[in-house]
Amino acid sequence: MERWLSGLYVAVVLGLGLVSLWPRLTVQFAPVEAHAPLPLTTPPSAPGLPAQTLPEPPKRTGPEPLSANQAKNSARTLTPGPVRAAVAKVNLNTASQAELESLPRVGPALARRILEGRPYRSLEDLDRVKGVGPKMLELLAPLVSF
Repeated sequence: MERWLSGLYVAVVLGLGLVSLWPRLTVQFAPVEAHAPLPLTTPPSAPGLPAQTLPEPPKRTGPEPLSANQAKNSARTLTPGPVRAAVAKVNLNTASQAELESLPRVGPALARRILEGRPYRSLEDLDRVKGVGPKMLELLAPLVSF
């Protein structure tokens, strides 16, 4: 019984400590106050003296930072760039094996078969090479020439 009461006492003390510390453990946001911009003139230091004009702040040379709303809207208006970089087409009749292997999904074995099947006049001629099907022709069409 005495042990049970000791455990209860420890739990109550810890609970009260947590309750008293809780406001410090949680995040509290301070209210934001909007202030009017300061004037560029200083008030006269003594009655009858003219106000002094402050120099203008330096102008920014870089781009202005975006507000949260502008950043959200600009993300929606971005357009994607080109899918592939503009490169010269690979001529299937004159390309080396390394140039043929630079094409997507063309490995050493397929490049060798393409070399052996020369000359090519159109994509239909390339279709007769083993390992080249309709999907591969569609992928290679904008990348090759004859």
